[in-house]
Amino acid sequence: MRAEFSDEDCAVAETWEPDDIPIPAREAREAAWGLAGFGLAYPVIMGLAFGGEAAGGAAIQFLFSWLLGIVVCGFTRGATGVRVLAIILAAAQAVVGLRTHPIDIPPGLWLVAVVYSLATTPAIVYQLCRPATKAWFASPVGPPS
Repeated sequence: MRAEFSDEDCAVAETWEPDDIPIPAREAREAAWGLAGFGLAYPVIMGLAFGGEAAGGAAIQFLFSWLLGIVVCGFTRGATGVRVLAIILAAAQAVVGLRTHPIDIPPGLWLVAVVYSLATTPAIVYQLCRPATKAWFASPVGPPS
């Protein structure tokens, strides 16, 4: 059995994933999606294991990761404001993730979430501040020259 793709299918794939997006921007986007996914799963697991108070505290701890996961969907050439907003949200996630300690979550589980957040957010900021990423976001919209 073999899958066949039409030209229309390929065109849809090309609009979703631009060929010219630099690797650091792609890595930052994927790390942000991973952080947002963790930030969605973590409150659910805490809620199932420890109740509603723990789920609420865990949700607050990862609120900025959800916003970051949405913002990085807007990565496109010429979207400097999106890049800056992603950097601000990543920094806010690091601060809130560290400063929020829900009482109902055991310290060991809280520490795992904090370490993950503090490992991921600087990597996102670093990738978004790389010269290739800055140049791509600052370049005008249109086909690459």
